[in-house]
Amino acid sequence: MFKKIIVNLPSNIGDTILTLPALDRLHSNYPQAKLTLICSKQTQELFSRYSYNNETLLFDKRWEARKKFKFSLSLRHKYDLIVDFKNSLLPLFTGTKRTPFFRRFTKNLPAKDRYLHLIKNITPCKTKTIAQFLLTEDEVKKWKLTQPKQSIFVACASNALQKRYPYNLLKELVINLTKHFPVTILGQETDRQFYKDILSIPGVNDLVGKTKIHEVFYLLNNCARLLVCVDSSIMHIASYLDIPIIAMFGQTSVFKYGPWSKKYTVIKRNDLACVPCENPHCRFNHECMEINPKRVLEAINNILNGHETNT
Repeated sequence: MFKKIIVNLPSNIGDTILTLPALDRLHSNYPQAKLTLICSKQTQELFSRYSYNNETLLFDKRWEARKKFKFSLSLRHKYDLIVDFKNSLLPLFTGTKRTPFFRRFTKNLPAKDRYLHLIKNITPCKTKTIAQFLLTEDEVKKWKLTQPKQSIFVACASNALQKRYPYNLLKELVINLTKHFPVTILGQETDRQFYKDILSIPGVNDLVGKTKIHEVFYLLNNCARLLVCVDSSIMHIASYLDIPIIAMFGQTSVFKYGPWSKKYTVIKRNDLACVPCENPHCRFNHECMEINPKRVLEAINNILNGHETNT
């Protein structure tokens, strides 16, 4: 039915990762269609490695209005369908069938399911395969030589201060983990200041600032025994890849943004009435993220021993 499909992706990495199940379903229903993805500067490199992709187009929200208008007009009458995950005005310029503009979602509907809901009327078939993000032979060789398999991966930093797992508690957790498992810590170079001397603990493999996002997909898929994390894009990647997850949540909603792997545990403070407040500003100094490391260790052991998922 649709031979040329263009998809307007969210601007940031986290929201874009949440669209992947919807993109898989779209590809499963139209495997022969040419797929064009409109990316931001943050997401274009990732999707240049996307196994389903035929083309990426860059759109920068910081462009001046004239350049945005010229870009929009360049898409006119070139596609059979535009899937607009950003709910923008862009489809008005394409002159083609589009996903709904007016959207009503059930309260607390998971973010990834909102994207699936947008395409439900045009994707009757279930998802058959999931995408890959392709590495070069040299990249694969590098990680095979340097990265231990079956490592416990840790990603507990965040650009949002209210989502971070406190440094002192994380250090205690990592010290205990390294007594039994190799530990690999992922993050951006800007997270190095948060992790500090945790990165030099014996048994810790420091990959902070040393991976690109497509390499994170490869490492989690090939080397992770499980992921210990906070609400982040790395957690969403692990969910997409169905990696076991231990996630610490505070002010953000587990229902909307929690993990969806077959095996996961969400740990939160059940003794605080304000959780989740969904407010970035906190007069209690983000007490909700002060979660006892013993609870995290217990959850790790439960998952490794095959116990049931819990939240």
